[in-house]
Amino acid sequence: MREYSETIPIQYEEGKTLFMGSEVLVDERVLIPRPETELLVDVAYKFCRKRSLTRPFILDVGTGSGAVSIALRKLLKKAIIIASDVSREALKVASKNVKKQGLSDNIELVESDLFSYFYGAYEGLFDCIVSNPPYVSSQDYETLDAWVKAEPRIALYAGEEGMMYLKRIIGEARAFLTEGGLLAVEIGYDQKDLVLEEFEKNGFSSVTSFKDFNGID
Repeated sequence: MREYSETIPIQYEEGKTLFMGSEVLVDERVLIPRPETELLVDVAYKFCRKRSLTRPFILDVGTGSGAVSIALRKLLKKAIIIASDVSREALKVASKNVKKQGLSDNIELVESDLFSYFYGAYEGLFDCIVSNPPYVSSQDYETLDAWVKAEPRIALYAGEEGMMYLKRIIGEARAFLTEGGLLAVEIGYDQKDLVLEEFEKNGFSSVTSFKDFNGID
């Protein structure tokens, strides 16, 4: 029987994980996709279906392994997706996954610090922006299990309140959305009120939170 380390995630040792039915390659350069993130995909998918968007233009901010973009493209067969990440190493992993799924012509990978790449040419164009950004606070980061800390710190840690990236995304995203477009973000277990406040402060309407299968917002 194979022995696994208590400090290295099994998914890294095996070099893969499953996300929404697809095998996703992972290593120490990317966050391991969680089952909870399937809710993010589901919310974006249902939004596009409800609006009858046959060819939605979608931006995945902080794509990591590319799992969210791949899942959305499989659900929305005609979607045009740009997947961005600040980490060049993460994009190398995402590229492998996109190629593995035969989606190189459907998902464009872009190196960008959040929206920096998109200013000037993409304002008002995206029907949907999705993001599973870093959102772990200083206090929570210190108490994480060793196998979680084995994942890239840049993909987890987000300042004292864990809001560093969420504030930037919510503050900048409207400029890139179509009228009535959707911004969907994954958040930490205790951040609902802080995030709702940011959405309202930045002029978003119809702001809703969803509970994952653990009952967490």
